[in-house]
This record gives sequence, C-alpha cells and structure tokens, in this order.
Amino acid sequence: MNPNGVPAYYVYIVNNYNIYVNSPALKKPVQTLKMGKSPIRLSSDGRISAGDALGALGLASGDLLPLLQQHQLEYSFCDLGEGREAVFSFAELAHLVFVLDTPQARHWRSKAKDLLKRYLAGDVQLAAEIAERSPSPEHRRWLSARLESTESRKRFMSAVAQHGGQGPIYQEVSSLSNRSVLQMSSADLRKQRRVKNTRDGMTAAELLRLSYLESATAKSIEQKRAQGNEQILKLHAKNAEIERKLWDTE
Repeated sequence: MNPNGVPAYYVYIVNNYNIYVNSPALKKPVQTLKMGKSPIRLSSDGRISAGDALGALGLASGDLLPLLQQHQLEYSFCDLGEGREAVFSFAELAHLVFVLDTPQARHWRSKAKDLLKRYLAGDVQLAAEIAERSPSPEHRRWLSARLESTESRKRFMSAVAQHGGQGPIYQEVSSLSNRSVLQMSSADLRKQRRVKNTRDGMTAAELLRLSYLESATAKSIEQKRAQGNEQILKLHAKNAEIERKLWDTE
C-alpha cells in the first residue's frame, strides 16, 4: 500500500516525487510531491489533491468542502486513482497555509518567512533546491540556459560600457539580439507568451542562441578594440548575421 492507502505494485522515486503505478493492470502513474513528510498527489495538469493538502496541514478530510466554501477557493474534480475527488492549485494551498491556525500551517508560515529572506538575499541555493524538486529535466535545462544568458548579458553590457557605448546603444543592441534570435521584437514576444521579462518567455534553445551571440560580440569588441556606438553596433550586427546563418544550416 502507498501512503495514501492505494495498492501499489511499483514505486518509482524521481527527485522528490514518488510515482505510483497501481494494480497489475498498470494504470496511469500518479505523481506525488512531499510537503514535509506528507505525500500530496498531483493531477496530470499540475493540480493537487485537496484532501491530501488538508491532511498535510493537519485537518481531516471531512473538513474539506466546508473549508473550500468558507474561503471561496476555486476547485474542481479529478480522478487521482481513488475515484473523483476535489483538486485545486498551489495558489489555494498557499492561501490555506496563511489562514489556518494548525501547527502544520504555522510551521509552513515560518518556512515561508525563511524562503522570502533567502529570496531577498539572492541565495542561489534556493534556485538549486527548487530545480531539484522539479521532475522535469527540460525545466532544469531551461534554468541552466536562463542563468547562462544572464551572465552573457552582463559580460556583453560591461564590454559595451568599457568601450565607449552610450545612450541608445544598449537598447539598439538588445533589440538587434532579440530580432535576430526570435524573429520578433521583445514586446511582441512578451505579449504572445504572456510574460513580463523577455528572457522568461524564451525557450532553452533561444536562450542558448542569445548567450552565444552576446558572448561572441563581447569577445569581438575586446579583440577588435571597437570604440563608440557605431563600431559596437556594426560588430553586433555582423555577429548576429553569422549566428543566424549557423543556426539555419543546422
């Protein structure tokens, strides 16, 4: 039996997720995440068992529907292996953490304070811990590419500044980078992909291309001793054309 009382013939552990395959008929695996020592089952679209969440916060399943209605939480129903049951998003779980007065809820509020402190202090280990909790290798590759693009961007902007770049050059090279890699403006990308930060809406492949382009231009600026807006922009346009051709031939 797994911790939720469901017969389990196979249990796979992936990072912090347990994946249960129920019955000899090998039903579709049900993922679970750990909230402390309590497993919480996940639906295929990322919603969580409301009953499991309440259990992790120290409440009985009989409290579920009155509590959901009392706090006007959005929920729906889904089969997580035990028949149809209430599921909701992580937003509803976070809401309950901050309104309930159980020992478990107080524990998670204290933990939330620590997480906020680490976030404000720029603790990069926090990002590593979050990445390790993700069951998706693709998401971890994206994070790696996102961090690399941040470093490439800083090196690029530093090279521009050290070689006499002023005023509009920063916007001009950024616009050129985005149009070269994305084939659209950053404003269009943010609108299409519904993000506030352009790079947050880019794929891992797009981020790696952008990193390559900006790193190549930073190196060219230093090697050729470019000086001033015109020379910097000319170098960057040349590198953008080379990068596009390399990508198109792959």
